[in-house]
Amino acid sequence: MYTNNPTSNNHHNKWRIIIILGVLLALLLCLRVCKQKATETPTSPALQQTALSQVAVQRCTKKAFAFTQNKTGRLIKQRRKIKKGKTQHQEQPAKRNSIKKAITPEDKSMANVMPTKREQTERSSERQSEQPNESQPAPLSEQKAEHQEELPTIVNELDTMKRKTKSEHKPAKRLSARYKSHTQSRIGIRAGAGYASIVALGEMIEDYSIRPHYTLEEHGSTVPTLGLFVLLRQDRLAVELAADYTWLSAKLVEHKQVGNIHEKTMFRYHVIISQVALRLYLLDNFYMGAGVGLALPTNPGGLDFTSDRPNMLASADKLIQAHLRETLRAKPQATPLVKVGYSSFKNGIEASLQYGYGLTDLIKTNDNPYGYHPARNNCHLFLLTVGYTIPIKHILKSTR
Repeated sequence: MYTNNPTSNNHHNKWRIIIILGVLLALLLCLRVCKQKATETPTSPALQQTALSQVAVQRCTKKAFAFTQNKTGRLIKQRRKIKKGKTQHQEQPAKRNSIKKAITPEDKSMANVMPTKREQTERSSERQSEQPNESQPAPLSEQKAEHQEELPTIVNELDTMKRKTKSEHKPAKRLSARYKSHTQSRIGIRAGAGYASIVALGEMIEDYSIRPHYTLEEHGSTVPTLGLFVLLRQDRLAVELAADYTWLSAKLVEHKQVGNIHEKTMFRYHVIISQVALRLYLLDNFYMGAGVGLALPTNPGGLDFTSDRPNMLASADKLIQAHLRETLRAKPQATPLVKVGYSSFKNGIEASLQYGYGLTDLIKTNDNPYGYHPARNNCHLFLLTVGYTIPIKHILKSTR
């Protein structure tokens, strides 16, 4: 059903598309925030782990210090015992010499037969010196050697305990893969399809100052695209320089009640969009971008007019088409753009969804006697592309 308002459907489609794009951008931002929360490690457990490791090391050092003190104390006690035994052994003969007894002839005869107590003690002491006694402590040189042999074992035990504490209190590995840095320049080609629409077409053809006897309807159209681009990437940031060929196309259908005539005017401008965009890589190879482009039309009079009039009036259609091409001329248009996409430096695959809004007027209405009026003709352009890139170094090597 035709309506008198030519831009109502177009506005509805425009807002729907803008809302869908906003939802996609919001989803990407939410994914980025969730990724950051998952990769963040809490600070308090790390501090607790370091404190526990320090306490464990302190305890180990205290135990080793106490062990060495006990060893040295035992050595000192053993030395004191040895000194006391020597002094007692030296004092006993002096006391015996001080006691003098009267020796009788009978004692001399007995002396020749039975050995004295002193001789017995001397003989027993000689035998003990010849046979090593297990109860006596080892000499100081041997004790020092044993002590020196035990010290490396204590140090090794301390090292093992430190390693265990470090291995037990290591922070948990992150679940997510770390971001890989990239510094590379690439060149690529892309192709795809999209949707384009031009607004306010009916305002140029008809005037709404009087009660109309016609209805107007505006439609967008699907368009192809083919482009060449260069990508300069440094870690998370990249600059894109591109030139894309596509159409800015729309269709205006007019139904005149007088004579029940349907007229179709097809606007199709072939443009080359040169653009500069900045990319921000949020999740490894997924990125968001924004930039600006300039659409340069190659056929300023790119429109066709047809109607369902009889064949005898076909010359009238050709005349109207000539008037339209003479009056309505396309001109360059500035187009801000946003995009989301995937770019892999490993396999060179590129995919992106881009939206561009024609900020300036696309069609200039020249002065004419045919009743065509000037209007502000903005445009909307959605492009879905897939491409492939290769490093620029490979091209330079092949040329050399």
